Amino acid sequence: MQLLLIHSDGFSWKVNDKAVSNPESLSDIILGEYETADSVMIIFIGVENTDTNNTSQLLNKTILEIQRALQDVKETNVILYPWVHLVKTTPAKPADALRILQSIQEQLMEKFPDFHILRAPFGYYKGFALKCKGHALAERSKEILSVREDVKEELDTEITTAIKAEDETKSNFFILTQAGELTPYDTYSYGDFKDLQTFVNYETAKDRTVSSPPEHVELMKRLELVDYEEGSDAGNFRILPKGFIVKHLIEKHVVDMAIRYGAMVVETPLMYSYEHPSLKKYLERFPARQYVVRSGSKEYFLRFSACFGQFLTISDAIISYRQLPLKIFEMSASFRREQRGELAGIRRLRAFTMPDLHTAAIDLNMAKKEFEAQFRLSAQYMRDIDVNFETAFRMTTDFYEENKDWLISLIKNLEKPILLELFDRRYAYFILKFEFNVVDAQKKAAALSTVQIDVENSERFNIKYINNQGQEMYPLLLHCSLSGSTERVIYGILEEQLKRMKKGLKPQLPLWLSPIQVRILPINDEVLPYSEKIAEELEQEDIRVEIDDRDLSLAKKIRAAEKAWIPLIFVIGEKEVKHDKISVRYRTEETQEFQILEDIIAYINENTANKPIFPRAFPKYVSSQPIWGL
Repeated sequence: MQLLLIHSDGFSWKVNDKAVSNPESLSDIILGEYETADSVMIIFIGVENTDTNNTSQLLNKTILEIQRALQDVKETNVILYPWVHLVKTTPAKPADALRILQSIQEQLMEKFPDFHILRAPFGYYKGFALKCKGHALAERSKEILSVREDVKEELDTEITTAIKAEDETKSNFFILTQAGELTPYDTYSYGDFKDLQTFVNYETAKDRTVSSPPEHVELMKRLELVDYEEGSDAGNFRILPKGFIVKHLIEKHVVDMAIRYGAMVVETPLMYSYEHPSLKKYLERFPARQYVVRSGSKEYFLRFSACFGQFLTISDAIISYRQLPLKIFEMSASFRREQRGELAGIRRLRAFTMPDLHTAAIDLNMAKKEFEAQFRLSAQYMRDIDVNFETAFRMTTDFYEENKDWLISLIKNLEKPILLELFDRRYAYFILKFEFNVVDAQKKAAALSTVQIDVENSERFNIKYINNQGQEMYPLLLHCSLSGSTERVIYGILEEQLKRMKKGLKPQLPLWLSPIQVRILPINDEVLPYSEKIAEELEQEDIRVEIDDRDLSLAKKIRAAEKAWIPLIFVIGEKEVKHDKISVRYRTEETQEFQILEDIIAYINENTANKPIFPRAFPKYVSSQPIWGL
């Protein structure tokens, strides 16, 4: 089924002639002519011949998609408009198409009894007129895939139950301090915790749409890190050479931390079959969010996390209780078809790289112990990328009351309050989760690090271990992303530096992440050999260095280096050659020194200790480097 949804200021139609031999009869309900000037969501629908298979599943997905669209734009007036021109394959038979359209209308009217829901007549050529509102979510299209006939009927029950449970679950937001004080979010005195207040406002408003490009977009392009790719789907970006270095270092640091923590590293496929029995139920937790790939007569979906591959891998292993906790890690390219109106630079995108760590634990005590270790590792990573963050914990009220002291012991070193969301019931697969969130200049927020305790999926994926009595048992599972997606880490760093700039401070990347750590500025060609010698010595120490050999004045070279956020700038002239010392500008300290090279190298090594290294991945000489993204 194909949907085209247009949010419009008014709509009208008028029947002209029959389009099929037996069109729908016109009546007081099925109108031959209609006009409204009110705000309305027009849903053009093309029903295809494959939509007659498992229509209950198809209708569930369709109603859910329409529900989300109406909630996004806060619309209560709906017009369903049959439009065969949307069909990509073969249209359904007229009787089947009409039956499905009638079912969609009936279910919408049942779900939204207070909404005004009309359907244009089926089987006619009609003239229509609309006036699209033109906001970020005013236009969207969706393909609702029919489900194969062999899908078990109990899926209908699970989808309905899962969606109903989420809709019916009530949650309350509180602020929790390190002293254990719990205050409703709307009565808490935030004082100097302005970012926390902004984060709370974002979470409680639940508005994820954007009306203008985020401010980090200009920075990521100017620094030649990331750029848009017009040749791909929206939300897919090109990573430029300097961005590749930053991205690789971010990922390498996470991999190193996971390995030191005791995780085994794997690689799993990018795409998976809808037919696999363990995936059928799991996928219904995430309807209409997958990229679909067709191979021959079969359909596959691109993974939106590494959960599928890792769970299937663990389920094939023979595991003893002695081997738990068992930890498995992957740096996974992932894909999620987010709503176009929610896409926002590299904060919210459709293609991203996610470090996924999963842990199998015997019981809740073991799960809590690993949760705590992963919480502390995540906090360390946030400090390593030099990004301020706001913390959110989410759980049921019962779980909070039973584990309050443990939770307070976790957050005591954060030195600021956290947001606590308490549910009246468990509706999702997890009983506990936390997130570290960054707050940006648009007053939006995005989660980076997160850990969840999963109580459902070991049984769903048939993951078992043998206990000390020889019995097969289902473990608890922990989902962990120590850093969050790589792209969001870059977003978080850039947005943090935007805050510095607005305070009148110099923006800078952490020294270990800077694509170039040292730029050498020779004042003329005579000192170029000495500059090259210095560069070679730095490279032997795994320091990324480049030489600005362009025919520019020293002042222009310095301005260019400052604009590129170069951490250390070496000025090389006759004095430096004569004394075998370096005139160096330190961006972090905003100082200029005259030092021997060994002392500078020691400074760099001290400030990049225990961080990954990676060589310069572009020409050493600035004159040989292309200009990207302009």
